[in-house]
Amino acid sequence: MLNHRNIGLRTLFVAFFLLLAVMLVATLYPFDFFPANGVQWLSNKPGLYFNGHGIAYSDKVKTLCETKTVSVVLWLKERSGSKNWGPREIFSFYDGLASPPLVVGQWDGRIFLYSRFENNESDKWYRLFRTTHRFPRGNPHLVTVTFGGGLKTIYIDGKLNNKTKTGISESAKTKFCGRLLLGNSPRGRNGWWGEVKGLAIYNRVLLPEEIKNQSSEVFQRGMRELAETPGCLALYLFDEGQGFEAKNLLGTPPSFSIRKSRTPLILATLFNLPHKDMRTESLFVADFLRNILFFVPFGILFSTIILRKFTIGHFLTFILVTLAGGLLSVTIEFSQLFLPARTSVITDIFGNTIGSGLGVLIVYSLYTKRL
Repeated sequence: MLNHRNIGLRTLFVAFFLLLAVMLVATLYPFDFFPANGVQWLSNKPGLYFNGHGIAYSDKVKTLCETKTVSVVLWLKERSGSKNWGPREIFSFYDGLASPPLVVGQWDGRIFLYSRFENNESDKWYRLFRTTHRFPRGNPHLVTVTFGGGLKTIYIDGKLNNKTKTGISESAKTKFCGRLLLGNSPRGRNGWWGEVKGLAIYNRVLLPEEIKNQSSEVFQRGMRELAETPGCLALYLFDEGQGFEAKNLLGTPPSFSIRKSRTPLILATLFNLPHKDMRTESLFVADFLRNILFFVPFGILFSTIILRKFTIGHFLTFILVTLAGGLLSVTIEFSQLFLPARTSVITDIFGNTIGSGLGVLIVYSLYTKRL
C-alpha cells in the first residue's frame, strides 16, 4: 500500500524526472523539428515535384474574398509508383480555420473536391464528391474544378467527369481567401506524390466550352495563354527552375514560398474542437483512454511529492497537479505541431489533464485508506 511519507523525497524526485524524460521521448521522438521540405524543381522543364512530404504556400490572399464562385485549373502528372493512398491534398485555400474553404485532392486514385461551406454531414470528406474514374498515371492531365452558381464540377482533360449541386444556402458567407496551399494540408501530413506543372485560379465558374478549349490550348502551347481568359486572377507556370519562390504571372496573389524545411500552418487550429475539423473523422475512445492513462503516473508522482514536501491539503494539490498536467500537455502538443510524425489535437490535452487529476485521486484514495 502506498505511503507517501515512507518514500524518500530524493527517490520521488528522481522517479518524477525520469518519468518526465520518458514522457518527452515517447511524445516527441524522433525530435525532427526541421524536416526537409519534399519539393523539387523539375529539371529542364517547368513544374514542381512533390514527394509526399512537401508543401508550398503563399502569403494571405484577399483577392478572391468578394466572390462566391471559383474555378481552379491544375496541370498534374502522377508518376507511376506514387504513394497516393490518401486522402492526399493537392491544392487548397487556408484561412486559419480547421476546415478549408476549398480543397482539391486525391483518394483511392480519384480526384475529389471538398468545401466547408456545404452541409457536409458525412465524416468521409474525401468521398463526398469525386471523379467516377481513377486519375490516369504516367502523363500530364488537366484537372479543372468549378464551385459556385449552385453546382460543383470536376473535369479531366476538358471532359466532364462528375457534376452535382452544391449544398450551400443563399445566405452562406462563401469566401475564398487566406493562403494558397500546394502539395499538402496545413498540417503537413496529407502530402501528395506527383508533379504540378501549372495552376490557374478564376473568380468565376468556367463554362464547359471554355474548359474544353483550355485543355487543347494547354497541351499544345502550355498554360501561359490562360492569362488572357476573363476572370483569371492567378497563373503559376512554375518555370523558375530554381530558388525558393514560384511567382504568379499576373502579379497578385503573391508567390508560392518553397522553404527548405516543411513548416506546418496549423497553429491557429490546434485548439479547434474535433467537430470543427473535417480531417478528424471520429474521436477514438481507445486513443482518448490511452491519453488519460499516459498521464496517471505523472499525477501520482507529482501529487505524492507535493504532499510529502508541503502541507497544502488534497484539494489544492488536486488543482495544482491537474493544471500542471494540462500545461505540460499543451507544451507537448504545441511542440508536436512541428513534428511530421505526430498529430496534435485538443482531445489529447483533455485526456492528459483528466489523467493528471485521476492520479491525484488515486493517491488521495490510498492515503485515506491508510487512515
